[in-house]
Amino acid sequence: MIAPKRLRKAKTKNSKEILYRLEEYLESNYRGPVEILCGFWGNQQDAITYQELRQIVQDGTVDQETLQLWSQDYSILVANQLSGMWMDAVIAGSKGQPILDNLAFEFNSQSSGILNWIKERGAEFVTASTQEQKNAIAALLTKKMKDGHTVDELSRLIRPCIGLTEGDAKAAARFYDNIVANLKKDHPRMKLESIRRKALDATQKYAERKHRARAMTIAQTESAFAYNRGADEGIRQAQAAGYLGVMRKRWSTLGDDAVCGVCNSLNGVEIDMDAEFDITGRILFPGHHLMPPAHPRCACAVEYIEVEPPVFHPEVQEMSRAQEELEEVAEPVYLGALENASDDVVKSTLEEYELKIVQSSVENAVIITKAGLIWQCSGDKNSVLLSSDLGIELSGASVTHNHPLDSVNEYSFSDQDITFFLENDLKVLRGIDERYIYELSREYFEVDLHATLEELMKSDGDLARHEYVIDTAQRFGIGYRRWKR
Repeated sequence: MIAPKRLRKAKTKNSKEILYRLEEYLESNYRGPVEILCGFWGNQQDAITYQELRQIVQDGTVDQETLQLWSQDYSILVANQLSGMWMDAVIAGSKGQPILDNLAFEFNSQSSGILNWIKERGAEFVTASTQEQKNAIAALLTKKMKDGHTVDELSRLIRPCIGLTEGDAKAAARFYDNIVANLKKDHPRMKLESIRRKALDATQKYAERKHRARAMTIAQTESAFAYNRGADEGIRQAQAAGYLGVMRKRWSTLGDDAVCGVCNSLNGVEIDMDAEFDITGRILFPGHHLMPPAHPRCACAVEYIEVEPPVFHPEVQEMSRAQEELEEVAEPVYLGALENASDDVVKSTLEEYELKIVQSSVENAVIITKAGLIWQCSGDKNSVLLSSDLGIELSGASVTHNHPLDSVNEYSFSDQDITFFLENDLKVLRGIDERYIYELSREYFEVDLHATLEELMKSDGDLARHEYVIDTAQRFGIGYRRWKR
């Protein structure tokens, strides 16, 4: 089991609850990523041909084309699977702090800080994993290995080691050699080809166990990393919204015999929010010293403590009151009806209204109901209220809305947009901003392809949310497209 041992003691009641929530999340969510990673490495092994493996052995290195393919594989894995894992852990982490439990605070998982972090973490993961794979194969191509094995042996030995670390690849090679040596000693009359085949079969099973162990390490470490990041972001958002004042963070461990020396030395250490913990050892990732995990499979967490109450800002209350007043007076405006409510006419009508609302400084939504009635609602800079309470028949409707310049816009749909589309059984939901037009539909086969690694690297931040919505659309079986204006 990947989850840490049962809690025995903790510094405070809140600390114990924080660790319990982290433990519960890790225990409930590690299996999916483990299966995904093991399946991914298996697919990589199957994708490379025996001839390509022989060429790698003969050249003594992995060629750039193969490295590029591996890098692309990892990029697709990140975009299709791991980004969702990180986002789920971030959201869970934001709910892991008891200090936020009784606040009327809503965590924004689509903040630029979270989306940019997932994008950066994904790029780091792709680079590190590709390099680790290269190092593992290089360990099997040293002069000592090439002198002691035939080209055929090494070619066959490389395949099960794809996806392992350098240390695990070396261990697999030693395991293979030991099996061969023992079979030669115990069965001197056995044919050499049979010995090698039996040794390779045993090594394949050994490597599979190593793959699963590595997958479990990655699953727990990455989930714990994102979980703690979500907790930190949640506290900072609550501070920015005026719910919390000056905060400090305190390292919390399980407090039992399984805690390592590094984490034991940190237990109870309390520092400022932006300060770094004194974590020894290699740096696992940028920002490693700001929060747990301290090392692979670390199950520590941070307890956030309010040391000064929030400062009251009258202007913030005035802005909130003004927004409430805006929400109260935002009534739908009837714009007319279509004589012909065919798909083409509805689409062209929405496009006409998009040109009218795209320059607006507040959000506007234009609704064309299934019967062809046209309505418009206006909101504030970052939202427009739409619900069944407005008296508009939303089921089967086609809707478009704008994201104003300088609003909280990630150049795609927000979670609220997607929920609105699904819960109200819309036919089409469109969005427009200064750069893109995007559309959700019931045509599940119309989903954009994920960006390539090159496109992700060149992105200025406009792909992170887009990639997430592609995954979300695939998960819910709906269509999603985005194109430049």
